[in-house]
Amino acid sequence: MMFLSASKQRGILALADGRIRCYGVPRQLALVQMTGIRLKNATADDYRRIAILQSGSWRDAYRCMLPDSYLDGPIWEERENHWRTRMSSPGSDRRLVLLAEAGGVPLGFVCILLDQETTWGALMDNLHVKPAHRAKGLGRLLFSAAANWVSKSEPRSAMHLLVFEANHRARRFYEALGGAMVEKIDQKAPGGVEVPSLRFLWKQPEMLANL
Repeated sequence: MMFLSASKQRGILALADGRIRCYGVPRQLALVQMTGIRLKNATADDYRRIAILQSGSWRDAYRCMLPDSYLDGPIWEERENHWRTRMSSPGSDRRLVLLAEAGGVPLGFVCILLDQETTWGALMDNLHVKPAHRAKGLGRLLFSAAANWVSKSEPRSAMHLLVFEANHRARRFYEALGGAMVEKIDQKAPGGVEVPSLRFLWKQPEMLANL
């Protein structure tokens, strides 16, 4: 499918493999128009849907990074408890949990915490997309929406995140978005392990609001 004005070279080109190319049109707008994806602020009632998304993403992406005994065992219950607690805790104005949906089906989410590890700025604590929907622009859409929220909520704040060092796919994604790797640490992770991790930093999130 193609919506492209040859005269002005402005429009949206949908490729056969599901990717989208934009010509003079903001990528966020193009993705929403072409796929019917809707971004919504998650509520406390969404904790199970978020836990399902994260558990599935971790099981797919974190093999050989987190213990199999955790990924094949208590991950769902642990993540469910985690998100139930987070989503019902005070301070909802200091965090963003944004769900991406199509036809009411959750496809991904992003979580920003303004008051955690503030030395580096706002923390992007989670960004996950269902494996079948990766590499189609949804991760960029969520990332950009989160950066826009940070720039409006804390105009002078930077934004940062931690990514497992062995997660090369995620590292390439964040590098492509201009993230600067600023430190390497051993991060305490679910499953009772410490995982070598890299911190990526964006000093001006407002520059990422229209990827």
